[in-house]
Amino acid sequence: MGTKDNKKKKQQVILLLSQEKWNTRYDILHHSLWIIVKCLFLLDILWFCIFVTDGYAAWTEMLWKIAAVPLVLVVLAVAFDIFISKRRMLLNDYIMLMILNTVVLLVMADDQWTHSLQVICILPVIFGMILGRLEIIYVQVVISAVMVVIHFIYVEMCSGPPWKDHILLNFSGMMFNVIVVARIIIQIRKYTQMLDTQTTIDSLTRLHNHEAFYEELNRKMAEYRQTKEPLSILIADIDNFKKVNDTYGHAYGDKVLKVLADIFAEESSTRCFVARYGGEEFAMIMDMNQDDAVTKAQRIRRRFEQQQIPIDADTAKSFTVSVGVACCCSDYMTSSQFFEKADEALYKAKASGKNRVCL
Repeated sequence: MGTKDNKKKKQQVILLLSQEKWNTRYDILHHSLWIIVKCLFLLDILWFCIFVTDGYAAWTEMLWKIAAVPLVLVVLAVAFDIFISKRRMLLNDYIMLMILNTVVLLVMADDQWTHSLQVICILPVIFGMILGRLEIIYVQVVISAVMVVIHFIYVEMCSGPPWKDHILLNFSGMMFNVIVVARIIIQIRKYTQMLDTQTTIDSLTRLHNHEAFYEELNRKMAEYRQTKEPLSILIADIDNFKKVNDTYGHAYGDKVLKVLADIFAEESSTRCFVARYGGEEFAMIMDMNQDDAVTKAQRIRRRFEQQQIPIDADTAKSFTVSVGVACCCSDYMTSSQFFEKADEALYKAKASGKNRVCL
């Protein structure tokens, strides 16, 4: 019983990370590893040329010292791809930081001659900040500080005075830090923006989703309490949509949804916020008074009614939509109360014959 419970708990933990979040974490770590590997190879090639030119050691001996860490990093990056992505292993905060700290330690171990690669220790701290957990950030700051001290002592013991002050070695190391940190921050920013988009955009219609709608409605309600500027919402529901799916299939139903979504997108403007509220329901928040909001709703209803949506090469059908409209007033204490009024209007439109707008 205990083993089954443990397995179930592990599955639940994995499910807490949505597919989008897991993919984003994987992409950030995957690209970060390979950015570090490529940049370290280039840095070590430059250092190899400097040491061989200055007669530091025989080129064969120097090649091994220079190439060892990048090769280990390549093995680590390949192992990460195999065990994390292909076997779908749990990618939690601690595993992410453990992998990155291991990479940072390897990079710093490669720098036996200068203090210039110590800055790389800030990378795990940046990851901790992205994860947004305060206790992890504090622990990581301590770990990074310890790594900096160990690296400083390691370099002092391993490198002779001529190499620690070598201008080209130190400059190239600083450039490595700048390039790696900048590229990884850009990578993090790119994928976190992608994640933000994925969590607020409906995948089928590319409109905002239910959560984004309520977030915007709450913001607009707060503005309304201060400015008393006109604010309205409409909710549109495709009539008899279940029958559409049952008769023509879900693929055709998706096509119908996309047609209405396109109309909503075309009817939106800087004064409108459009969302797929759920299922066959669409919603729009409008900085408009009652007359303008009803006019907008009627235009959407008529445009959708006029659309001929192909079933096959010879057949097309048109469908209708019912719309409920509500205008904000001081009586509404919450966004939910405001939305409920539009929902009541939609119910009225459905009950009174469908294919109409009710206020």
